[in-house]
Amino acid sequence: MDTFYSPKIIAILFNQKSNDAESLASEIKLKLKDDFEVFSQSIESALNNGLNNKNIDLIISIGGDGTVLRCAHVLNGSNCPILGINLGRLGFLCEIDSSDLDRKLTSYLEGEAVIEKRSILKIHLFKDNSKKEFFALNDFVLARGSKVRMIDVEASLNSNHFVTYRGDGVVVSTATGSTAYSLSLGGAILSPSSNNMIIKPIASHTSLLGGLVMESDATLILKADSREDLSLTVDGFIDTQLREFDYIEIQVDDSKTVNFVRGLDFKSEYWNSLAKKLELRKGESLGR
Repeated sequence: MDTFYSPKIIAILFNQKSNDAESLASEIKLKLKDDFEVFSQSIESALNNGLNNKNIDLIISIGGDGTVLRCAHVLNGSNCPILGINLGRLGFLCEIDSSDLDRKLTSYLEGEAVIEKRSILKIHLFKDNSKKEFFALNDFVLARGSKVRMIDVEASLNSNHFVTYRGDGVVVSTATGSTAYSLSLGGAILSPSSNNMIIKPIASHTSLLGGLVMESDATLILKADSREDLSLTVDGFIDTQLREFDYIEIQVDDSKTVNFVRGLDFKSEYWNSLAKKLELRKGESLGR
């Protein structure tokens, strides 16, 4: 992990659907304006129109994990780190709960923190003789559309046909996304430092119910082997349609990461924090 240095210019991006998030953004801006150059903007505005100030050193995200994911897409490959403040429920990607803000925020902004780098997926969609490019910090989901029918998704690994998934679709996730939709389907949780990807079928009739964890240099191609329109969703909010003969190429991007500001003890405390959020523990732990 790299050292995080105190920022000069801070962008506060908030979930505009939450009055609490907007109020907290105003409160933080007022508190920081004497020591930093600070501006505040809704995440929707930043996605549609870009940031009000391009030369930022830090994004403070206010909302939940969905807001953090949107902040990553606003940055679009920039090395600028994100500090997530959680107003949601679990907040896997957020670093500070809003209730701890007064106690913790100042120390982070003074540089008592580190930079954690998370891998992303590079996605190329070949559709109607054109090519579109996306990236995913969490995951992308290829699923059946509005009709309640099973679909066939042909999967090739490293240029070799591997399997045709028959069911409701396929989720491909990063280590970050391994605690999201993939986990709800029974997928494995990867270490956040991993740059592997997980392929997890949705309600599949194949025997590969546990899914696959692929090496970081693997190339996955998914092809819609179905006459029905399929839905492609990236990080839970970018949606497009896939039709027969369209296909998607997915790789781990080895040139870009999404960066987060974390506490100095983040690495040692990660699994402890995850266990608490997932409520994995019952009763007191045994002492040694």
